[in-house]
Amino acid sequence: MNYRRATILAERSITAAGTEVIPIREGKPISRIDIAWRVTKASTNNQMMAQPAADITKIELIDGSDVLFSLSGYEAQALCIYDRKVPTMNYGQHIASSYEFSTYGIDFGRMLWDKHLALDPSKFTNLVLNITHNLAVADTGATQAYLEVMAHIFDEKVVTPIGFLSAKEIFAFTPGADGAYEYIALPTDYVMRQLLVRGFYIAYDPHEVIEGLKLDEDNDARVPLDMDMEDYSRYCKGVMTPVQEQCVGYIHTGADHIFYVTPTDMCCVEAGLGIGNSTSPVYVNSYPRGGQVDARCAESVMFVAKVFGWLPNHCWSIPFGDQQDLDDWYDVTRVGHLRLRLESGTYGNSGTSQVVTQQLRRY
Repeated sequence: MNYRRATILAERSITAAGTEVIPIREGKPISRIDIAWRVTKASTNNQMMAQPAADITKIELIDGSDVLFSLSGYEAQALCIYDRKVPTMNYGQHIASSYEFSTYGIDFGRMLWDKHLALDPSKFTNLVLNITHNLAVADTGATQAYLEVMAHIFDEKVVTPIGFLSAKEIFAFTPGADGAYEYIALPTDYVMRQLLVRGFYIAYDPHEVIEGLKLDEDNDARVPLDMDMEDYSRYCKGVMTPVQEQCVGYIHTGADHIFYVTPTDMCCVEAGLGIGNSTSPVYVNSYPRGGQVDARCAESVMFVAKVFGWLPNHCWSIPFGDQQDLDDWYDVTRVGHLRLRLESGTYGNSGTSQVVTQQLRRY
């Protein structure tokens, strides 16, 4: 068999917040690591307190003191959705005693089984995967969760990867008042494949937190990017894959029920499919935006809805060059100083923002 799917961490019962420390003992190149997280929902009103990815505080792959990958659950999901062009990383049954299931990935190559880019454990001495979690964020009443980690490994197929993709959150901050600027020095140690910029304020579009973005080299000697983020969001609809996921929940008569979903820009909901003998339609009480859906019904009913939109988990992807061509990415190693300027939006100081780099690390 050319490939195999190996267990790094067999499904483990989780009953409290903590960090799982998982040594990587595999010796052959790894194309991808997948993480599965499922929580037994406990909320009596069957709504949500946050999106499932909020439970995963940090996913970190380290080799001694060298950090190879470090993202939150939100960021890891968004990066996978952009890179894999998949509709979602969640399978939501937001009903008491059912599972809220979410997945997260570390992609070391441009695609699964990339022969040129993969994690080669033989190049490192002490690989450890740390997963920090809290099962009581998306559902504050939850007391039971399960964590499982799998690796996609080159087995009989012999490959000699030249390097791997490394992704890290390099900056996090609370934006200032509308129109304020934040200047961020970007790393120039490795070729950069893409940036993720996150503008998070629940129930608001990302551009209402981060309004503008400018990227300059050597104190404005060259300006590769200078753009309005709402305009960029519109542009993304013509070139990026929409985010789509199901939402299964239960609504009590006449009450607001809040559900958190992955798409956060121009989120649309196809609702109205009540299960059972319901004769009343399920409807959205207010415009769904910023990853929040407020569902209602005139009677108590279980429902199934489809949600779709763009900008997963409040994140923009800013790719550099042909994403499949290693030689076409942004060679920042030739730049003296690389600076990112983010401009706060109307609700900047009510939200938070993070900046993620995805870089090519050669062996």
